Amino acid sequence: MPSKDQAVELELLIKLQDIQAKIREIEKSTNAIPQNIELIQSGLERSKEEIEQTQKLHQSLESQLRSYENEIVDRDEKLKQYQGQLLTVKTNIEYAAMLKQIDSLKRMNEETGEQIFHVEEEMERLRESRAEKETAYKITKEECDAKVKEQRKELDEIQKEIEKLKSQAKTLRAKISPRLLSIFERISRARDGIAVVLANGGICQGCYTSIRPQVFDEIRRGGSIVQCESCSRILFYDVNS
Repeated sequence: MPSKDQAVELELLIKLQDIQAKIREIEKSTNAIPQNIELIQSGLERSKEEIEQTQKLHQSLESQLRSYENEIVDRDEKLKQYQGQLLTVKTNIEYAAMLKQIDSLKRMNEETGEQIFHVEEEMERLRESRAEKETAYKITKEECDAKVKEQRKELDEIQKEIEKLKSQAKTLRAKISPRLLSIFERISRARDGIAVVLANGGICQGCYTSIRPQVFDEIRRGGSIVQCESCSRILFYDVNS
């Protein structure tokens, strides 16, 4: 292969490496976006769960309130029966026993009434708390939806940029000989994407190993593809560096 073609291919390899490095950098940055979206949504989900938990507690108190109210209704029915029976008792002992039962039912109703009062207070507190949480949730949801939309838009734009770069890389690969491209990709995989490095100063900038003078002269002439004897990276000389 003429040396001119070798020089052109070396330039193409450098461009290809730069593009692939940019793709990796962009893809690395995009990994954070789905995580950000998940964090935003999980925070919103926790707020929703708090509202649901408040609602469940309120429903539990409603059930407890109905139970207390039913207890009072049942006792009121018994009170009516006992008060009616007072007129039919024949002895003072029976009368006193009936009054004791009536007093006991009234006392129990008073205690249950106190319990109802406290339950209603707690229910009112929960209603206010839920209303506050729902208002905050609505505001937060709007903010989160906007953030998620922005993140997804950014991700979409980044994906388009990556596709554009991949298309450019594909075009470059088509211009490089299969053998050289194979060597480049093998080294790239083994060396964290860095297959082509500077050799200025007689040092491989990939592994910082000294290059033999005659090899360095060959690199400076740019007449062929030269690999580092230590790390196998492809070496090039830049007159502007």
